[in-house]
Amino acid sequence: MTYTLGPNQKRYLSPRLALLMIFLLCVAAYLRGLFGSFIFDDFPNIVSNTLLQTVDGTLNHWDIAALSSGSGLFHRPISMLTFALNYYGFGMNPFAFKLVNLIIHLCSGGLIYLLCLRLIPRLVTQAMRIGAVRWLAVFVTGLWLLHPLNVSSVLYIVQRMNELSTLFMLAGLLCYVEGRLRTLRGKPGLALSIVGLTLFGILAVFSKENGALITAYALVIESICFHFESPNPRARTWLKAFFLLVVALPCTAFFAYILLNPDWLAHGYAVRNFTLTQRLLTEPRILFHYLQWVFLPWPVWMGLYHDDISVSTHLLNPTTTLFAMAAMLALMFLAWVQRRRWPGFAFAVAWFLVGHAMESTIIPLLMTFEHRNYLPIFGVLLGSVSALYPLAVNRIPKALPAISVVLLLGLITLTASRTANWNDPLRLAFTLVKDHPNSARSQYDAGRATVFAGKVNGNLHQARVAARPHFLRAMVLDKTFVFPATGLILTYAKEKTVPESAVTELRSRLKNAPIFFANTFLALINSITDGWVSLSPSDVKSLITAALDNPRTTPYARAGIFNAYGRYLFVQRHDKQAAIALTLSAAVEDPGNPIYQVNISKLAIALERPDIATEHLKVAESLDHAGLYQKEISSLNAQLRARFAAAYKQATTH
Repeated sequence: MTYTLGPNQKRYLSPRLALLMIFLLCVAAYLRGLFGSFIFDDFPNIVSNTLLQTVDGTLNHWDIAALSSGSGLFHRPISMLTFALNYYGFGMNPFAFKLVNLIIHLCSGGLIYLLCLRLIPRLVTQAMRIGAVRWLAVFVTGLWLLHPLNVSSVLYIVQRMNELSTLFMLAGLLCYVEGRLRTLRGKPGLALSIVGLTLFGILAVFSKENGALITAYALVIESICFHFESPNPRARTWLKAFFLLVVALPCTAFFAYILLNPDWLAHGYAVRNFTLTQRLLTEPRILFHYLQWVFLPWPVWMGLYHDDISVSTHLLNPTTTLFAMAAMLALMFLAWVQRRRWPGFAFAVAWFLVGHAMESTIIPLLMTFEHRNYLPIFGVLLGSVSALYPLAVNRIPKALPAISVVLLLGLITLTASRTANWNDPLRLAFTLVKDHPNSARSQYDAGRATVFAGKVNGNLHQARVAARPHFLRAMVLDKTFVFPATGLILTYAKEKTVPESAVTELRSRLKNAPIFFANTFLALINSITDGWVSLSPSDVKSLITAALDNPRTTPYARAGIFNAYGRYLFVQRHDKQAAIALTLSAAVEDPGNPIYQVNISKLAIALERPDIATEHLKVAESLDHAGLYQKEISSLNAQLRARFAAAYKQATTH
């Protein structure tokens, strides 16, 4: 489809000015949320990530910082590198981190506008002037930039991984579309399409693994907008071969791997409280929840956690399961049949389903997260607007500007109401509990946020008491959730006794939890060691045994447990031999971690065994590639020289 220039070229400034106003309104809508703090997963990925904080003015340690994430197949180095740059430039300042996230969001909005300019004429089923195309592109860009469903992707700092992946995918898709338009005009462009898609696709994957969907998105664009058309028959052949290579072949290889290695999926679902079948039954319902949030973006329905959405156990439990599956199949069938007559609708459906092909199908991830819609809703908005535009322009042409302004102002209002809660972690946590009272994760985070606020405000005891109902409620809602059971015991810090029922409940969860995160449990053991929480030696031992007896406890977690228990026995029970034996076990479980070698050296010094201390300090130094423990290792070597001069000299000369 073609479009022509209008007679009045001065009108071209109006859409650009409107786009600038939308960018400014977007900044205004997000401004209050920029002043919030780090939350939830920001702490393990950024705040507590010591490897990230080793960067300096030299070239040292940047590679280590880039690979410091434990998430994903490739450790998401580009995302981690940007976090390191943030830290190097502004320290651990959450405002600076969030500001960069907002800038990335605006950059993605700019790319979406450029994509819309090129795709709208091929999705709208009637001829359009370029002015109309520009205005429609501005409107779609505004819908995406200002949509409240994107708030957590922007203000949840760690979701920069998702933002960067989206940014690079949009850049690659823009290259693809521009190249294809050139080929349709008889000019060279196929190289731009393929090379741009490939290079930006690699950047997207190294930001977050869902960047691999870029080629599937390109296939949606090609199938619905271009239909593999080209004046050059060889170009059509190259395009089909390219998509066979980058879409069909990887999908075939993936499913072949699963068939040949069924334990891969089974291992992933072993740490979930739902099965593969239950996930496949539930996800169609989840997808309709997502669509509801896109078209009816009421903030109460949204949130960081949606574990209050029930899992489908069979086709009629709940009854909406069968309806959702049938409706999703009907949408797919209708989109395929009407892809030429109604391309906007087909584009919306196909783009949305491709966007959720990785995180909402068989891979054993948590069921629901709103940030998974960050790029998928772009196609839904673009396709829907393109499909409805001919009807609207023929029926209510004069009302279109007013309707567009009202819709955008409504989105700004809803987004601003959501971002205001991100200004304060406690307010955010209580908003999540209010909107999702049956979410165990929301209840747990409300309890944790209450305790953190108490630390800041100086009323820690009252805060701990106030947090207990949230932890107890979370424990009732999720019988396998370890965090609230651990948090409950921590609220009894500095009190003489801990209820035996709380210890019994935690012991049961530690032994049977489908997924075991060691951090909160290790924090509890360290609090006991430091005298903050009063538990008997038999209770401590029973908790340690339960955690180690859980077959799902990873070697990394086991190492931390051995180390923490060894420290407890050394400090509280003065059992030096048992302490060093446990720390040695930790080093066996996690042989690449220098901290256990350092701790063995400390214990060896206490046992007056300089030979053992020197040996393990050498190992620690060889493992400490990032130099995190360099000062501590130097200090321990100095102690050895001062206390055991002769023995140290003998040990270091061999």
